[in-house]
Amino acid sequence: MEESFDPIAQTRANYYTPGSPVQFVRVELLKGSVSGDRAVCLTFKNISRVNLTALEIRFKCKTTGGEVLCEDEFEYRDLDVKPGELFGMDDAVFITQKPIVSVDVVLCNVYNGKRVVKLDNIKRVRLPAPRTLPDDLAAALEERMGRKGMRYAPQVLDCGWYCACGAFHPKEEDTVYCSECGSDRILLQNALNTLMQPEQDTDSEDLPPQGGDTAEVTAPAPAPAEQEDVEPTRIVGGPVETGGTRAFEPVQPSRRESTPRVSQETRLFTQPSQPPLTSRRRDDDLEDEEEAGATRTVRAADRWKDQPTRYNRAAPVEDDEDEEDDRDPVAENIVRWVPPVTALICAGIALYGFVYYQFFM
Repeated sequence: MEESFDPIAQTRANYYTPGSPVQFVRVELLKGSVSGDRAVCLTFKNISRVNLTALEIRFKCKTTGGEVLCEDEFEYRDLDVKPGELFGMDDAVFITQKPIVSVDVVLCNVYNGKRVVKLDNIKRVRLPAPRTLPDDLAAALEERMGRKGMRYAPQVLDCGWYCACGAFHPKEEDTVYCSECGSDRILLQNALNTLMQPEQDTDSEDLPPQGGDTAEVTAPAPAPAEQEDVEPTRIVGGPVETGGTRAFEPVQPSRRESTPRVSQETRLFTQPSQPPLTSRRRDDDLEDEEEAGATRTVRAADRWKDQPTRYNRAAPVEDDEDEEDDRDPVAENIVRWVPPVTALICAGIALYGFVYYQFFM
């Protein structure tokens, strides 16, 4: 009768060996269904880019009191492990009747055909424990990703990254896909951020007090500060409007200056009769003085003022009239005789064509 071993405990390795092509993943403790023996099984992963053919390790098992139950070496032979594959979980390295609390594993040699990589002198690095998610968030993440066992927060470290399933991937593995659950690290992180976003929104909404009935002076204070930051357009727009109002102010004095000009022009047009009156008075005085036989320098000056106006008005008018008189006869003759002569020529041509067509064709 064959005896079956059922898993009773499982724990992941909390350290790794930098530069090793093999990663120690976890320890499993199984119990026999008939004998009750406890078997220790170790799981490893090929994180290199070549196939592995053998692995040599040393391990140490301890009880609850720290007593060493076993310290031995074990060899995994005749392997053909491809990159990213797990191996060793089906081989029991130690069987005992006593309870086992911890197992310490040291990688010794890794073989790729005849090529061997010695790892005895490489110092192991302890890993920080992965952060456990709340139960509701873990359940939501499992539902969103469609996978079970998503109990940890994805975390990126200097030496590698943790998956939500708890698997650690060292930087030597150089991948964004989890070899155990198949999750994508980027998609997993985005899904978790999406699930945590509503919680952050509710937390931010809970921060300001909802009871606005207190009417405290400090409560509405942040709002004006935000308005000052949010309203640069209105601040710029304010001076533009006032500047536009000021822009109309210089126009009003110009209108005021124009109105006196208009009034002066209207006075010039409404007082044309005054210069003739003065000129008539001066003419009357001149006639009186001529009759009296007396002259004044002032009167001569008045006559001197009148002479340029007479010269300026008479000279160009006479020249224009002479030029117009010289041009008018020629223009009148052209306008008078060209149309009838043209009409006669056209009529003659038409008559000649008609006669030629009737008698000679």
